[in-house]
Amino acid sequence: MLEMINIKKNPISLLIFIISAIVFLVARVTNPENIRFLAFDYEALPQRWYGILTYGFVHVDWNHIIINMGLLLWIGIWVERLIGSKRYIVLVLSGILVGGITLLLRETAGIGFSAAASGILFYYHLAFPWERELPFNLPNIVLPTVLLMSSVIAIVFGWLPSVGHYPHIAGALTGVILLKIFHAKHNFISFNE
Repeated sequence: MLEMINIKKNPISLLIFIISAIVFLVARVTNPENIRFLAFDYEALPQRWYGILTYGFVHVDWNHIIINMGLLLWIGIWVERLIGSKRYIVLVLSGILVGGITLLLRETAGIGFSAAASGILFYYHLAFPWERELPFNLPNIVLPTVLLMSSVIAIVFGWLPSVGHYPHIAGALTGVILLKIFHAKHNFISFNE
């Protein structure tokens, strides 16, 4: 567990975690309306133009932040080590930005790190597609495949309309594209550190 919070190896992952946790705690201790200005809301444009990036750090319920920050700490730290902090910032901010663009194009609102988390998850699992790190000894490629299919099916049938399926897919595609760009520059990482 201490290895996960090694600030020298994971400065960006830890910074994202801290910012998201502080925003979440402010929302929980005071009122979620106090952080609304950070959310993306199509109706608030152009005044709140910055929301296209800041929405990625906003969570208002426990399930949302636990899942997103869990993915950040479970997979993000390894991706940050694999590609380095500078490229990792590009991956995270690109995931948030393209997720925000889907919200903009759909003229809706949104919050959460899910688009970036999707990019991180797809990046890692497709960088090591045949490693067997999933439950039941399944190859890594299974998880992104199932998640992508689930989002597409949910969109087609209108399931879970409050979930950001479009930002998830956009984040995933960002992860795939950046994997193609960054793959030759991967650092060696030891999973037994």
